[in-house]
Amino acid sequence: MHKKSQIASISVLLVAIFALVGFSRFNETDIPAFDSFKKTIVFQKHQFDISTNESGAIRELVIKVSRDDKQLILIRQKTDGWVVNAEAADLNRNGSPEVYVYSSTYGSGSFGKIYAFEFLPTSFDAIRIEPFLPMLAEGYMGHDSFKIENGQLVREFPIYRAGDTNARPTGGTRKIWYDLREIEKKLVLKAVEYED
Repeated sequence: MHKKSQIASISVLLVAIFALVGFSRFNETDIPAFDSFKKTIVFQKHQFDISTNESGAIRELVIKVSRDDKQLILIRQKTDGWVVNAEAADLNRNGSPEVYVYSSTYGSGSFGKIYAFEFLPTSFDAIRIEPFLPMLAEGYMGHDSFKIENGQLVREFPIYRAGDTNARPTGGTRKIWYDLREIEKKLVLKAVEYED
């Protein structure tokens, strides 16, 4: 075989290997295209139309709030990851409805996030969740689930011990109950109880 044809053959082989191995820069198109989220919730005479766009690591969450077929408020919020569920409640029992939107980040951890708002007649307030206390963060590696239960927000996730792989937690589960409280004039989901 001549040197020129050998070089050409090697070049073709290298191109094929790189294509198979996938030597390309990571970009947003490499992220799985999870479906968009759409849900309508009717609560306390209010209707909440909640939706997201279909793809991307950062998505746009849209919440349309209406009453008696009249739109009152429109919220556009960037979310990290994809929205997995949404619920409405009145956890602080003040007559103003709240919406809780749960999202999950990309990657092996699937870390849960909450986007929450309380709605007044013509405005809204953002609701924050307090940072993990050290005892609650111990063994945490994501895979959260959230739900409203008996007037509280409940968060649950597996507990990881040293040496556990992401797919095999061995420490059981932790369940945390949150109350909605006003702290320094801000609405905060505060952990009030937990169990392992």
